[in-house]
Amino acid sequence: MLDPQSPELKVADYNSALQLTQALEARGDFQYKGIYKLVLIVGDWTEKFAANKILPAADQLARELALDRERVSAYLRELSSRQNPPLIKKICMIDFDPTGDTSDGRSIGSSLRLMTVFARPLQTDGSSSHRYVEGINQASYASIQRWIKERRKFPGPENFQRWIWECIDSNRLSETYASSEIGGLFQDSFDITPPMKQTTININLKPVLKRLVDSKNLYFFRNEQALSPGNRSVFYYNVHDEIILRLEAYKKYLKEKIVPELQRIGVMGNFTPEEMDSTRNLVTQVIPFLSPAYGDQKTAMEELSTLIHFEEEEKEKKEKEEKKAKLSELLDYIHSANRLVDLNYLRFRGEPIEGELRNLIVNHESILSADYADRKNLYMFALHKECVPGAIENARRVFSATGNDSEIRVLEKMDVRDLLDPREAAEQFDKLEYSSLFKYLPFITRFWRSLFGNNVVHRFEAEEIKARLSTEQNKMVLEAKTRAAQEEKQRLAERRLKEKDAAEAVSRPKTAAAHAETVSAFSRSGEQEVDPEGKKMLSAVLDILDAAWSKGDTPDRNYLLEKLGADSDENTLLNFLKKNAKKEILSFMVRNQQERYTFPILVTKRYLKKNGKALLDKAKKVVDEQKDADMPEQEKFDFYISFEDFLNRTLAKI
Repeated sequence: MLDPQSPELKVADYNSALQLTQALEARGDFQYKGIYKLVLIVGDWTEKFAANKILPAADQLARELALDRERVSAYLRELSSRQNPPLIKKICMIDFDPTGDTSDGRSIGSSLRLMTVFARPLQTDGSSSHRYVEGINQASYASIQRWIKERRKFPGPENFQRWIWECIDSNRLSETYASSEIGGLFQDSFDITPPMKQTTININLKPVLKRLVDSKNLYFFRNEQALSPGNRSVFYYNVHDEIILRLEAYKKYLKEKIVPELQRIGVMGNFTPEEMDSTRNLVTQVIPFLSPAYGDQKTAMEELSTLIHFEEEEKEKKEKEEKKAKLSELLDYIHSANRLVDLNYLRFRGEPIEGELRNLIVNHESILSADYADRKNLYMFALHKECVPGAIENARRVFSATGNDSEIRVLEKMDVRDLLDPREAAEQFDKLEYSSLFKYLPFITRFWRSLFGNNVVHRFEAEEIKARLSTEQNKMVLEAKTRAAQEEKQRLAERRLKEKDAAEAVSRPKTAAAHAETVSAFSRSGEQEVDPEGKKMLSAVLDILDAAWSKGDTPDRNYLLEKLGADSDENTLLNFLKKNAKKEILSFMVRNQQERYTFPILVTKRYLKKNGKALLDKAKKVVDEQKDADMPEQEKFDFYISFEDFLNRTLAKI
C-alpha cells in the first residue's frame, strides 16, 4: 500500500492554497480569472468524497465554472503540476462503461476509460492526499476486476501463439503482459513530463496492479535476469489455461526456432526424443548460449524456466486424475465381484496393475486385504467391506465342494468377524471356520470323532490350530516374498546385461571402422611417435589446473597463459589444447556473467573423478543459500548454478 508520508502524495496545506490562488486571480492581466473559485469547487467535491466517493473531472468543473474546457484544463495544470507542492492533486481513475462495445472483448478500451479527477485535501488531511488516492485506486481496481470477470475474452490458442511469437521476434514481449494492457489505460494527457508519468505509475498503476495480484486476478513473478526493465516485473492474467498455453507457445518456440538455430551454428548437438520432452533440462542447457543479442528470445526462455512448474503441476494433476479414475473403476469391479479378488490376476484394460495403484487399493478405507502363500505362489487378496457376506458364502461353497479352506483362512486373516452384523452372522462364520479346522486335528482324534459322527473342533483346539497355521502361513509368505525379490533382482540384472550387449553390438562396427582407419593412416604416413615435449606440456597444464582448483581459483585460458609464462601465446595454447587435451580437460560457461567470465572455466577430468562429488555438494549448498538469502550475490549464484548444471551432466559420464 501507499505510504501516507510519500512526497508524491504531498500537497500544499489548505490555507496556503487559497492564498496563492487569490494572489493569482488578483493579477491585473485577468489570466487566472476564476481560478480561486475553481479551488473552492474542487474543495466542495473533496469534502463530499467520504459520502459519495466521487471527485470532479475537468468537464464537470468547466460546467460549474461556466468557462471553456481548455482554460479550465490550463488552470488544473497550473495547480496540479507547476506549483511545488501542488495546490490540488491530480488522480487517474479507471471507470467501467457498462454500455461499451463488447464485440471486441480483447480491447480493454472498449469497456474501460481513463477519467482524470482532482482533489483538494481538507485541513484535517494536512498536506497529504493519501486518503483520496487510495479511494480512487480502489474504484479503479473494482472497474478492472469487473472487466476481467465479465468482458474480457481470450483470442483463442492459435491467435494467442501467433501473437506471442510475433512479439518475441520483434522484441515486444512486454506487450503480451497484462500490466502492459492495463498500464495503457493510465496514459494521462496531464502528464507532460517523464517525472509526472512516473508519479502516476507509482501512486496509481502499481497499487492497482498489487490489488489485482492480491485478489488473484493477476499472476506475478520477477525475472531479474531480463535485460529490459519492462520485462522484469511479469504480470499475466491469472487464468490457468492461458498460462499453460503461453507455456506451450514458449516450448514450441524453443524447439522449432531456438534449438535448430543453435544447432545450425554448432554450439549444440542433437537431442534424443526423451531430452526434447524434458523441458526443464532443455531450457537449462539452452539459456547459457543465449547472449543479450538474442533479446526477447532470451527473455522468453527465462520466463519459460520460471513457468515450468505449471507444466509439472499440470502433468501431476493429470496423472492423479487418471490414477483416481483407474482406482475408482477397479474398486467398482472389486465391489461387483462380491468375493475375494487376487490382485495378481487383476487387470485394467488388459494390463496388470502397477505397484503404486495396487498399494492404493490395499490401503483404501473400503478395502480389506491380506497376503496368502502356498508352496508355489504368493497371493494378495482384496475384499470390499460391503461384500463380506458374499465372500463368506463363496468360501462356504468352495469348501463344501472341494474341501479347499484357503478362502476361509484368508477371511480369518482379514478379521471379517468384526464387520459381521447381526451376531448370528458372526456365529455362522465361526461355525464354518471351526468345521474347516477339523482336518488339522491329530489323525487319532479325527478318526475317533469321525467314528462316532462327532466332527467338531473345540474352542481351545481351534485357538491352538489357528496359531500354528498362522505361524506356518507367515513363514511361507516371508519365503515367497524373498523368492520374488530375488527373481526380480535376477530379471533386472539380465535386462541390464542384454542392454549392455546391445550397446556393444552397436558400437563394435564403429570401433572396427575406427581401428581400420587408424591402421590405414599409419600405413600412409609411417609410424608416429608421441611427442615427448607435448606430453610434458600437457602434464604441466593439468597440474596448473588441479592446483588452481585446490586453492579455490576458477582457471580459464587467461589463467593458463599467466601461469605458463612468456613461452606461450594464446593461439599456440589453444591449438595445443584442441590437439592434445580434449579427453583430459573439460570446460563450462558461466551464465549471465559474460563480462566477469569471458572464457570457459577449465577443469581436468582426473580432478573431477577425485573431487566431483564434493564439488557438486558444495555447488548445491551455495545455490540453496543464495536462493534463501535476503540479498543474494548474483555473480556467485550464476557461477554455482552453472557449475552445478555442468557437474550434473558430466559426473555420470566420467
